Amino acid sequence: MKKIVVAEDNTLLREGLCLMINSDKNLEVVAQAADGFSAIERTLSLQEPPDLIMMDLSMPRMDGVSAIKEIKRHRPDSKIMALTIHDSDEFILDCFDAGASGYCLKDSSQDELLKAIHVVLSGKTYISPGITGTVMEGFIDGRRKLKKTTAWDSLTQREREVLKLVAEGYTSKEVAGLLCISPKTVERHRSNIMNKLNLHNVSELTAFAIEKGLVV
Repeated sequence: MKKIVVAEDNTLLREGLCLMINSDKNLEVVAQAADGFSAIERTLSLQEPPDLIMMDLSMPRMDGVSAIKEIKRHRPDSKIMALTIHDSDEFILDCFDAGASGYCLKDSSQDELLKAIHVVLSGKTYISPGITGTVMEGFIDGRRKLKKTTAWDSLTQREREVLKLVAEGYTSKEVAGLLCISPKTVERHRSNIMNKLNLHNVSELTAFAIEKGLVV
């Protein structure tokens, strides 16, 4: 029996995914999460590492790509499959660079989702047929030229986490508590983010975060 964690902030979709997965006699959902922080916490709290984590990319508090990186750091053998509405080059390449083994679009059929799960569990890479071949050819060939360097690429992982939380309305003190850093460090990160992105206030930061799909 393969053990699976489902991370998805939409309750109805998450429950539907769990029902679908549990309908397969070879699969079992062992934990659920509604945001990136919870996905990490639930995954690491399991006595046995899960075989697969299904990860939404746009979730509150911490996005899926950040969660993938953190989970792979602690559970390198656990496979992760992104389940998302995003089909752009940037999301796809970021996701695989973070350590994902599969990328499936949310408009996929139930049959396709189950197929994707089994393909990834078998040790292979799965990419939704709806994603353009040129993007995946570039990724498989190891070429990153498809992804042009932008100001966004200059942000560190911690700066991206701070950006997301600030854009979601958390205060510096609250961000500090969530990330286990000091409020002064949060302010320093926020200043660096604004300088790198040439943004001047929280409203502009929020608009940028929405554009990047960081804010649900």
